[in-house]
Amino acid sequence: MAERLFFSRILARTASTRPSIIDTPSSASFSGACDEIIGNTIKKCNRLRLPWNNRRTMSSERTAFHPSSPFLVNNFNSHSFTASVENAESYRKFSSTASSSNRVEDSNCNSQRSNECGNKATSVYPKKQLEISSKPKPKKVTTLSLASKKRRGQKITMVTAYDYPSAVHVDRAGVDTILVGDSCAMVELGFETTQPITLDQMIHHCQAVKRGAPNRPLLVGDMPFGSYEFDDCDVALRNAYRMIKEGGMDAVKFEGGSESRSKIVRHVVEGGVAVLGHVGLTPQAISVLGGFRAQGRTAVRARALLDDALRLQEAGAFGIVLECIPANVATAITDALEIPTIGIGAGGGTSGQVLVFHDLLGMLSHPHHEEFVPKFCKQYARVGVDINDGLAQFKKEVEDGTFPGKQYSPYVMTKEEAILFEGLLKKDAEVRRLKHEEAATKLKQSDEYEQLNLYGDKNGSR
Repeated sequence: MAERLFFSRILARTASTRPSIIDTPSSASFSGACDEIIGNTIKKCNRLRLPWNNRRTMSSERTAFHPSSPFLVNNFNSHSFTASVENAESYRKFSSTASSSNRVEDSNCNSQRSNECGNKATSVYPKKQLEISSKPKPKKVTTLSLASKKRRGQKITMVTAYDYPSAVHVDRAGVDTILVGDSCAMVELGFETTQPITLDQMIHHCQAVKRGAPNRPLLVGDMPFGSYEFDDCDVALRNAYRMIKEGGMDAVKFEGGSESRSKIVRHVVEGGVAVLGHVGLTPQAISVLGGFRAQGRTAVRARALLDDALRLQEAGAFGIVLECIPANVATAITDALEIPTIGIGAGGGTSGQVLVFHDLLGMLSHPHHEEFVPKFCKQYARVGVDINDGLAQFKKEVEDGTFPGKQYSPYVMTKEEAILFEGLLKKDAEVRRLKHEEAATKLKQSDEYEQLNLYGDKNGSR
């Protein structure tokens, strides 16, 4: 009703200033035309998502009215509205035609039809410019999002990734959280443990992951061994700031839940950095634990893990990773906490699950890597097998001359340029041949010299 009242007032004011507009066969036809004008105008504004009481001109808003229309808008606002309607019947014909086709004519046709109407019409913009993308922008996952998922009983997904390509894949899969773990030391850098990786190396990998998944998933960076365990909590805070500011992370992760560790967590959280806790098997402490061993398998130790988790929650951690502990212990901890838990080798009773990108996809099939794949890791693909097959096929095709062939040699010269090139080669062909023979002789002599083993074998014996 408000829309119709608005347009009715405009038409009434226009009729008072432009008496020619009511030169129609009858007042009834004029009333019908006005009714039709108002209804169609509102529909078109709604379809274009334009406010019907917009004070700017319709032409500046890419009006849907065709310039050949007998109903031609010159200045569409709440102060002045001028229009010419030849008669009600002609408008009805135009309205039905425009609404059914809604096509945009070329500029010449627009100009010609505008002249026929005796009006100067603005150019009509392509319809595709009017279309608003219906694809919603992905919503950013936050620490509050994860807490909300736990309250609603929805499982949280997390994948540990270390570089740009893997982050792109994880983001496209819609996984909630990406953890840039210090396990990068083992999976990406080939170390036997997670301890050797440095803070600078971690920041390097965090930056790559951030570029691969810049908007949607929650990004958590693992604080490496030796970057936060000091009595001076400011050391941990300074390094956490680096992970956020330089690495592009949304949060950081600390291992352990002792009183001293919870003190650090509290200090970092109060400093404005979100913290994810980690109890159970803490790989950075394998020197103390005696290796990669499951934790919490005794009642006393299981109770101690619960106390660690409660301390981390009280210190302000937004969630806790539970690694390699019995399923019943993980369930008890999850039930006792308000914050979500992310399990890895901890059964299905946790708020969510995390696996390493390379492990769950079977990226590496080399025996050296296979022995490090944990028992709890399910492989959802055998990508490593396909990688090996592809590399072996590439090697074979290069050696037998199959690759690249004409199909993968797309860059060619014109015949004229090819003839000129051949002529240029002939000019100094003899000089190049002599230089080639000289270089070949030197390389041959060098190869034979090395084969004499004058310096003994690889062990240094003579």
